[in-house]
Amino acid sequence: MLRKTVLVHALSIAFGAAALSVAVVEPAMAQSNASGNVYGRVDGAAGATVVLSNTETGLRRTVTPDASGRYQASAMPPGHYKVELMREGKVVNTTEVDVLIGQGVDASFSNVAKVEITARRSRIDVSSANNGATFTAKELAQLPIQQSVSAIVQLAPNTTRADPRYAAGASFGGGGASENAYYINGFPVTNPLTQLGASELPFGAIAQAQVLTGGFGAEFGRSIGGVMNITTKSGTNNWEAGAQASIEPNGLRSKARNVYYAHNDQPTDGTLYAKNDLTSDSQNRVGAYVGGPIIEDKLFMFIAAERTNQKRDGVARTSDEADTDGSLSSGWLHRKNTTTRYLAKFDWNINDNHRLEWTSIGDKPESDLRYSDFNYNTFAHTGKVVSGGHYESVANITPTIGAKTNILRYTGNLTDALTLQVLYGENKTDHVNDRMGYNPTVPGITFDSQAAKAPGLTYNNPQPFAGQRINTDYSYDKVKSTRVDLEWKLGDHTLRAGIDDNKLSSYGAGDLTPGGFTWTYFKTDTPNDLQSLTGYKTKVNNGSGPLAAAGYYVRKQIFEDVTAAFSNQSAQYLEDRWQLTKDLLVTGGVRIEQYKNLNGERQAFLKMDNQINPRVSAVWDAYGDASLKVFGSLGRYSIQIPTHIAIRGASRSTYTRTFYTYTGVGADGQPTGLTALTPLVSPDNEFGQAKLPETVAAQNLKPSYQDEFTLGFERMYSPELNFGAKVTYRKLRTTIDDWCDQRPFDAWAAAHNVNEDNWAGFMCASINPGQTNDFLVDFSGTGKNLTPVSLSAKEMGFGKPERTYSALDLFLEHPMRNGWYGKVNYTWSRSKGNTEGQTLSAVAQTDVAATQTWDHYEIMEYANGVLPNDRTHQIKAYGYWEVTPEWILGGNFLAASGMPITCLGTYPIDKQTDGFPDYGAAYHYCFGPSGANPPSPQGSAGRLPWDVRLDASLTYRPAAVKGLSFKVDVFNVLNKQTVQQVDQLYNTDDGSRNPTWNTPGAFVGYTAPRSARFTVEYNHRF
Repeated sequence: MLRKTVLVHALSIAFGAAALSVAVVEPAMAQSNASGNVYGRVDGAAGATVVLSNTETGLRRTVTPDASGRYQASAMPPGHYKVELMREGKVVNTTEVDVLIGQGVDASFSNVAKVEITARRSRIDVSSANNGATFTAKELAQLPIQQSVSAIVQLAPNTTRADPRYAAGASFGGGGASENAYYINGFPVTNPLTQLGASELPFGAIAQAQVLTGGFGAEFGRSIGGVMNITTKSGTNNWEAGAQASIEPNGLRSKARNVYYAHNDQPTDGTLYAKNDLTSDSQNRVGAYVGGPIIEDKLFMFIAAERTNQKRDGVARTSDEADTDGSLSSGWLHRKNTTTRYLAKFDWNINDNHRLEWTSIGDKPESDLRYSDFNYNTFAHTGKVVSGGHYESVANITPTIGAKTNILRYTGNLTDALTLQVLYGENKTDHVNDRMGYNPTVPGITFDSQAAKAPGLTYNNPQPFAGQRINTDYSYDKVKSTRVDLEWKLGDHTLRAGIDDNKLSSYGAGDLTPGGFTWTYFKTDTPNDLQSLTGYKTKVNNGSGPLAAAGYYVRKQIFEDVTAAFSNQSAQYLEDRWQLTKDLLVTGGVRIEQYKNLNGERQAFLKMDNQINPRVSAVWDAYGDASLKVFGSLGRYSIQIPTHIAIRGASRSTYTRTFYTYTGVGADGQPTGLTALTPLVSPDNEFGQAKLPETVAAQNLKPSYQDEFTLGFERMYSPELNFGAKVTYRKLRTTIDDWCDQRPFDAWAAAHNVNEDNWAGFMCASINPGQTNDFLVDFSGTGKNLTPVSLSAKEMGFGKPERTYSALDLFLEHPMRNGWYGKVNYTWSRSKGNTEGQTLSAVAQTDVAATQTWDHYEIMEYANGVLPNDRTHQIKAYGYWEVTPEWILGGNFLAASGMPITCLGTYPIDKQTDGFPDYGAAYHYCFGPSGANPPSPQGSAGRLPWDVRLDASLTYRPAAVKGLSFKVDVFNVLNKQTVQQVDQLYNTDDGSRNPTWNTPGAFVGYTAPRSARFTVEYNHRF
């Protein structure tokens, strides 16, 4: 029974231990991020040895307990091991354990005189303060989840789905979607361009998946969110092969919900916005594998491949884009997604103390699109194709972003006390955009709303990609990574040290405007009032004709920022894992990270030399039998900036606008009879000029980092019940984002009598918001003799960046026993502050660490509040029941509070100062008349409804055919299609009321409807 006094005492000791400034750290356990360890105690250690044998590969490791009887075998490949206690060359005791990735497992021996064989797996790891969850291939196979890494992430506590517009987006512990790190077999597979998501592997090739949500040791870095750590399957001494096929038929998929305009006192209120119930969606997947010994006990192979085919047909445009007769020439989309993945793994046990592994992974997502006509009045489509294309690894088009990856890793047990691991790997992502019907010389025609079309005029659009920012035909990213880890056991101390070095390159990255530029038509209801058009105040009714008098005008916009970008990242860590007493483990360490971002000319423009991250933790085995673990950790974590920052932040970019009135429209949709309302303007002074690398980042930048504290316990109450609790507190201390406000420089120049006549003007620069930033400015216009300018936080108009995450986690777990396994997690959390981090969910901005959040001080007014990744309550429950040896039931349940809603509107005209860089609907001002919105703080516009999902599965394994199984998964059993995302812009750019404010996203705004997947699988061991 859990004794209250012991628990209270345990918590107090753990808390005190975690508070020691140099003595303790979270257990950066003595193993790499792609292996585990076995530890234990031996009674009467004199003359004893412990032999560990992998039951599937024959790998053997012999260790000698120290004088106190403790032993540890680190860097053990995950798998099942027989652990034998040897005395005088004879086996006197045996146990069997499963080694899990990133965890330790206890294999202790009492002083008995007879051979005793036991088989057990401790569910409590008393060698680590890591927070999160680890899943084996067997567990994943029994649960009704989608076969993707993101689905595994969502099983863990302290994780939430990010805004659905972010590809592979997940929030760990209140972090932004780009603030996570992903590893496969120790190699970083995070998307190098944006850090949003990662390349994957065949789902059936996953051996173990570890989701770390906090408390992780110094070997892990480059994350202030969480870590997804995967190891792959390997060959064994038994040849085995298998195949799997699954289908998700459209006939068993419920109809998707249509989207209707929210009620905004607009003529469109309650009318159809997006027609989704015509969508058909079917998917099939086939896969196979083979593995076994090339040379028994020495050389092994495992090869797996899978292909997923998805066909989806449905409406692709919204009703506001249709002509007055309801027609849309490209309103219907036929999509064919094909994802091909493979894994080849070769393991060479050179001898019992030296191993070599080679891993090759392929992940190629492709999409073939065909756009044809659709009519919103008749809901008819003829199938006449007008555009489309073939795409490979393109964000928000293909299912994921893939890569080809090759990894070589060496593990050497140089002595019983010294272990060395060396890894080198490379990967490459090819981005292909082969567009059908694209003419690069034809500009696009778009509309702010249907009201922007003047009666009696015909607005044609000959550019099928109008309104988009498109990528170049071909671009690619490359990553080269080297890592060395060394471990030395010295008495009560296990010392670990390591270095890593990553080289990231992106070529041809960035976006451009289809056809060179876009015409966007507008209408204002107040043509005789002053309008703020990208900061330029004017009246639309300029006397140029009846269209202007009625409020009709047009904008010509150009955007282009294609370039190359590079990033060099390195790190070193050192930690001491100290067994302070037989039951108390304390770990202290430090991780130091460096990174450097370079522009297309390979000029360094942002450099961080020393991100020092100290970490401490303590783990107390309160009863000395691994039945009650009390743990705490205190650590600092930092995050780098991906290559994408150079694309617009440090290389040439063009983002210009000119507004006109017009008197007519040509056959090509372009306006005629133009009269300029504004000169050529740019929201961020981006006119295509070169950017000096010294001027695009503050010279005294500090790293983006946050501090984290965790404290908790886990109790193995009985063989049938584990439970525990944990508190987490995270606080963002510093962040880096871009800033684009010239006004403080103008004020500084005036105060210091500096002539600005030769200065091209300020564009943007990376800064530490809320701190004094030191800049170099080219006032002379020569590119030389740069002027130092120091601006305080007050002069820039900013307070300190704030983001805190507080959480309480509770769990109950029934280990796999008596035929069933189940786990229930409850999380209460609060994420609040004035910055989400590197991303901006309100507008799904993917300019990581270069969002509009800190572009000028007006955007940050009333920005403090509940943040987008806040979910006050979350209940996650999953498990499976072996009803009989042939039948298995599985379930996966989620109930989560809805996302908070932020309202962004136009900035009040009477508050705008000279040079105000008007961003349109980007400010925390809403719910007022045009040009006069009152404040609307972050997250104060309500919440989305609770997200409740239930998935279930049934598996049949006929006894007559061993290895054969049939499984049906039903996703969203209750068909609760809950709102996941809404339009958070209250105004259009000219201040008019946005008719889609608070309207669910057209095609990702609701949870996917109920669907069913049928799978047949056959596995055979020879």
